[in-house]
Amino acid sequence: MLLRLSAILGLSILSNGLGETGPVFVTSAGFYVGVHDAQNQVDVFKGIRFASPPARFTPATPLSNPSAGAQSAAAFGSDCPQLPTILGAAGIPAGPPLKGANQSEDCLFVNVWRPEGTSVNDALPILVYIHGGGYFAGSGSEWDGTSLVRRSVATKKPIIWITFNYRIGVLGFLGSVQAPLEALNVGLQDQRDALRWIQDNAHAFGGDSSRITISGESAGASSVHMHYLYPDSRRTFRAGISSSGTSLVSNTPACEWHDRPGGAYDILGNVTGCGTGTGSFECLRTLPFDVSWKACVSGSLIDEYPTQKVINGDFLNAPIITGTNRNEGNYVVGTAFIDITPQPPIELENSILSSFIAGQATNNKNVSQDTLATLLDLYANPTDNLSNSSLSNRASQFLTDYMMLAPERLFLKTASATQREQDVWVYSFEQPLAGAPDFFGAFHTSDLYYLDIGFPPVASLALQSQMQDFYISFVNDLDPGVAQWPKYDERSPVSLQLKEGRIGPIADTLRREQTDFLSQVNVLEEFGRFG
Repeated sequence: MLLRLSAILGLSILSNGLGETGPVFVTSAGFYVGVHDAQNQVDVFKGIRFASPPARFTPATPLSNPSAGAQSAAAFGSDCPQLPTILGAAGIPAGPPLKGANQSEDCLFVNVWRPEGTSVNDALPILVYIHGGGYFAGSGSEWDGTSLVRRSVATKKPIIWITFNYRIGVLGFLGSVQAPLEALNVGLQDQRDALRWIQDNAHAFGGDSSRITISGESAGASSVHMHYLYPDSRRTFRAGISSSGTSLVSNTPACEWHDRPGGAYDILGNVTGCGTGTGSFECLRTLPFDVSWKACVSGSLIDEYPTQKVINGDFLNAPIITGTNRNEGNYVVGTAFIDITPQPPIELENSILSSFIAGQATNNKNVSQDTLATLLDLYANPTDNLSNSSLSNRASQFLTDYMMLAPERLFLKTASATQREQDVWVYSFEQPLAGAPDFFGAFHTSDLYYLDIGFPPVASLALQSQMQDFYISFVNDLDPGVAQWPKYDERSPVSLQLKEGRIGPIADTLRREQTDFLSQVNVLEEFGRFG
């Protein structure tokens, strides 16, 4: 059965005579001239093609005719098409602004930050960052490696930082039984192509092709897990860092789920006039871009349910750091339940929460009344009461566990098994962000402010340095380099608490009863995790 990952839905040519105006390197895409940032002591190369301009719904192909002349790598290439606004909640953006030249289906570009003066013989380890955005938004142009690269040089563990674009929304993750196999999951295929290009060209920009770590947040973090669960036949990385994303993704509805009335493919067919029957896919493939793509439809198709692969231990045995934020669900739920006035009595609250929980199921599954009753009881008394709304607190905590904490622990149960001998480290980010609403707590994406990779940096430099250092150390040494941070062991689970003034090991026991229940096979089945 084919499955999908659910989603919340022009380089200028320089003359050869200008070749000395910036740092250069020669790739399979040709000769590129970047920018030297003297203030920050980094060299930057933006907008480098890693594949030919892709045909719609078709896997990308390698570049066949590199330019003979020098090409500018001073500005980002086009961002992949998406809705024009940055999603957010309560005034907090979901990501930094896009910085691409425009939006175009011709959007497969890679961007490189390296220490100034890096030579082809330096063989520096590489950190690849896969952007998030729910598989329907975001771009490599949002994120900036300057601060991390500077910190890596200062700590005498220099690294190279790389971002890239991949097709998103309906263009990258179409879901329908009408679509041919090669049209499914082209967004993840783009990611794989980018990783192959990076490995092939690592030496050209001073990197080590055998020391590549992939990382990401949210959908980018889930993508890290996807490359562990559905590995390339060719090993393109040696380790991973997953921040606020899991191997179970948000949900994994079957392909035909999108063809049902009200499904994504059904909506797209109605909006565009292409319909959903025979010929609809070809209609969508040839339709003018501005007609059809304003509807943000989502999906990604894979050949086996992630849940089953996790339980079976059918994934790469490679070092990985994985972590979640303590209040992931608060940002996702936002103010929806807080704004209910007056707040409902307990009977109505339970009814609303029950419907909210049942609504997370996919694949036409119905969560049983017994399961709903148990969950209402398990989430009757939230551990973090950050708002004045009991309903909001309960819903946020359930969503944190359902989306992040329970799937993470299901993965860890297998990954940390003694017989696997897999190196796994786990963290819990628990620092509230200054200036954000108090009821958000340590919300989804708040950790990125402390990595200083695109969001405005925070004043908490101690926590920022600690987080940057464990990334840098792991990329160099396959160890986060924190003495009091042990490898994860399911028999005595410990995570690293990341909170200003309280950085250290803690027992990974938060809401264990709740996450253990959510990870039971029968409960996973009721929510459609197996189809």
